Amino acid sequence: MNTTMDRIVSLDLLRGIAILGILFMNIVAFAMSFEAYTNVNFDGQATDTEKTAFIFQTLLAKERFISLFCVLFGAGIVMFLERARAKNFEPYPLMSTRLGLLILFGFIHITVLFFGDILLTYGLTGIIIYKWSEKEPAQLMRRGVIFIFVGMLLLMGIAWLISLFPQDMMQPDPEFAAMMNPVGSFENFFNYNLMMGMNMVFLFPVIFWMTAGGMLIGMSLMKRGFFSHGTSLANELILFTLGGALSVFQLYMIFETDFKNALWTNGPLNWVGGLMMILAVASRLVKIVTAKPQWLMFLQNCGKMAFTLYIFQSLTMALTFRVFLADNHGDWLLHHLMAVAGVMTVIQIILANLWQKYKGQGPLEKLWRDQVYKKAKPIA
Repeated sequence: MNTTMDRIVSLDLLRGIAILGILFMNIVAFAMSFEAYTNVNFDGQATDTEKTAFIFQTLLAKERFISLFCVLFGAGIVMFLERARAKNFEPYPLMSTRLGLLILFGFIHITVLFFGDILLTYGLTGIIIYKWSEKEPAQLMRRGVIFIFVGMLLLMGIAWLISLFPQDMMQPDPEFAAMMNPVGSFENFFNYNLMMGMNMVFLFPVIFWMTAGGMLIGMSLMKRGFFSHGTSLANELILFTLGGALSVFQLYMIFETDFKNALWTNGPLNWVGGLMMILAVASRLVKIVTAKPQWLMFLQNCGKMAFTLYIFQSLTMALTFRVFLADNHGDWLLHHLMAVAGVMTVIQIILANLWQKYKGQGPLEKLWRDQVYKKAKPIA
């Protein structure tokens, strides 16, 4: 495993791809009702263009980048602890501080900007499992697979329980629905984020298993040297083929069941399929960037300031769709949102590369790092 103090270029590259790709999912939550996230027919029969955009989004973005983030977060835990020891610091207190700050950032983010925040979930999950990073790679991999399997069963169990309730019981109370207005005023905006965000927190005991599973797999891969040399071509083909088959099957089931309970019944299957596909692609990219690191430097620079770009996405999307274009909230077409996300991707790449050229470390990355090491003391 890489024990140098240099940055691992493959992690920067994959983190850059993940942060740019995740907007193709999150943008829907800013511009549309939450139902649009899983149901392209939520306000009537979608056109073929909209269905094509949904298929693109599902096969190339949905669950791909969020699962990649989980893996990278687990790998980052191993790397951070290793480097803390190399700097002669006690690693666990530093990691606790790092994750505690992430939880704080996440709580602010989830209430002020975006209810779909991942920082809070990752911070809470990391606090629970970071000491497991000391275990052997094979044990971490087994535990990660088991955790994901448990998470799938829990989510599918919830879907089954929901299906037992009468449909009229699932309709929201009119007064509550009126409060769930994401536009109109800062109060509406804040209340919407708070209520939706607390729902995500309430589901943490379920989401934890999938998130922790991905992180544990990331720890295992980091220790196995995956981010230095990837895996074999045969393994890449197997992962991509099986993952693609699972994803196509769940996409077929979504349309076949007319999007009923799509978030719960099909989400877990897509999460696993997406993880397998993205690991295959990641392996191929690791080999490319390791051999020719300069080829994809523009994406590596995005990865170096992924935290800053994540908050930048939330801020710009919230202002765009819930303030400046508030009157059009809910009226957007999916393929238009995919185009907006594409434009935002170009903007982020330009800004990240300019910042790296003239400033270096991202502003939020610097704030986070400075606060972590502020009171750190070397081992006596």
